[in-house]
Amino acid sequence: MISLIFQISIMSKLSYPHFLPKHFFVLIFAFLLITSSCRIQLIADYDANISEQIERTAMKVERFYLTMLETTTVENNGRAYDHFTEGYIDIEVELISLLNRNQVRPLNENSVRICEITLELWQKYKLEHKEDNSISDGVIGLNRLTFSDLFFAMQVAERAKELID
Repeated sequence: MISLIFQISIMSKLSYPHFLPKHFFVLIFAFLLITSSCRIQLIADYDANISEQIERTAMKVERFYLTMLETTTVENNGRAYDHFTEGYIDIEVELISLLNRNQVRPLNENSVRICEITLELWQKYKLEHKEDNSISDGVIGLNRLTFSDLFFAMQVAERAKELID
């Protein structure tokens, strides 16, 4: 019984006219206005030039492997490393450029890591081709799939920045 009386007494003291200050809603509105104009950014800004370079490099890699697959065969040294050295170099230069452009952007660790992985795999696959002096249709297919996935991840990471901006 005493508990019930105490609860009723407390509730009446906390009722709207007595509990809330007159300017409560003004303070809430001011707080919301101030905090809505603040922005915490945890990732880099979108860069259309980098997005275009990703697309251009992805197309070069795809063309490189498709050309190798469609115009040459393993027989008669058709896929000897020497026939593709220039293509490997051109694409590696593009990948290094892409990595460098991403490294200078603040708050861009994820994109940098994707570029590092892509460059490391490119160099690894190039070295394997050089050591074997040949590359099979199956390996070409796997390499295409690997790089397609990596460039897709790069594009998704860059597009997410565009959506956040």
